[in-house]
Amino acid sequence: MKVIVTTTGTSLLTNTARALNKKNADVTDDELRHYFEKVGAEKASAETNSLPKIATPDDAVVMLYTATPEGERCAKQIESYLKSKDWRNLRLRKLQLEQNEAQFERKGLRNLVDTIIDEINKAQRERHEVIINATGGFKAEIAYTTMVGMIFQVPVKYIYQDFEKPITFPVLPITWNLDLLIEYDRFFGWLDEEPRTQSEVEQRLRAVSSDDRGRIQQLLSPPDSEQYIYLSPAGDILWKRLRQVREVVVEEPPPSKRKASEKLSTSLLNETHHFPRGTKEFAQRVAALPAVEEIIGGNFENTILKRVKSASDDGVIRVLWADNEKAANLTIRTTARGQAQVVQFCDRYIKPLLENA
Repeated sequence: MKVIVTTTGTSLLTNTARALNKKNADVTDDELRHYFEKVGAEKASAETNSLPKIATPDDAVVMLYTATPEGERCAKQIESYLKSKDWRNLRLRKLQLEQNEAQFERKGLRNLVDTIIDEINKAQRERHEVIINATGGFKAEIAYTTMVGMIFQVPVKYIYQDFEKPITFPVLPITWNLDLLIEYDRFFGWLDEEPRTQSEVEQRLRAVSSDDRGRIQQLLSPPDSEQYIYLSPAGDILWKRLRQVREVVVEEPPPSKRKASEKLSTSLLNETHHFPRGTKEFAQRVAALPAVEEIIGGNFENTILKRVKSASDDGVIRVLWADNEKAANLTIRTTARGQAQVVQFCDRYIKPLLENA
């Protein structure tokens, strides 16, 4: 069974009003119902035009509708029509999207993103195929539903009103770079816990380099009328993708064939580059991990913050080891493969060694 997550708009109401030469507010529920019979499903609404071309009556359909009287009316009428055609596995879910400019980005789009991701996670836990139908709803919804689909690797389908077949934005054979969120996950987790004021956020970001501060701020919303800052919708998508990656069930990476004594590079063994205090001892503890293959010393940075900087699909993890004066980049090659396995190995083993050293 497929699960179709579909945004639902008000094209049914708009089309009916236009045909009857009425204002939207003057169209009755009976007129909405009869409009399906008059013009047929394809012309009546974007949803009844697209769904039969994407799904079957046996599939599950989750209809997301806006928190407006018009949006709710249309969603319920479309649900009623589809049920009359033997679509039984239908579910309506109200969004917090409303015609309120101040709330649209801060609250509405984030709620749209959160709701779609929740439905994706729920369906995937039950091992169902998921498809996003972005044909109905606001134009802004198309952009963010497509972004969710690409980052969570779910196909997105869209049918333009004059087309007979859906356009598919397929799953891309790439994983999205989550390094910034991995490196500053404490900050992003803190920000996601509850609303934070602009002054609190600025205070937290003072310890971050200007380059990284700028990159982080690209994932934040501007202060709202009460001076609160949130993750932007795009930042929210990436943060929730990282959380999903951390929750995927993966096997332990296989052990390396190399002995622990063979895993440190010559520069680390001989300490020829005046590394920060404790570098060799930390590297030896990392080398004792079965899945680690090699540890290589790198360039220095002007910071005293120890942290993981990146975790790549090919099993390479970059960390900063620091004392109270300077920091050195270390590259850790592991046998882990794939985003989920590498990130989870890093969380389970590398981070505790950094934090407890």
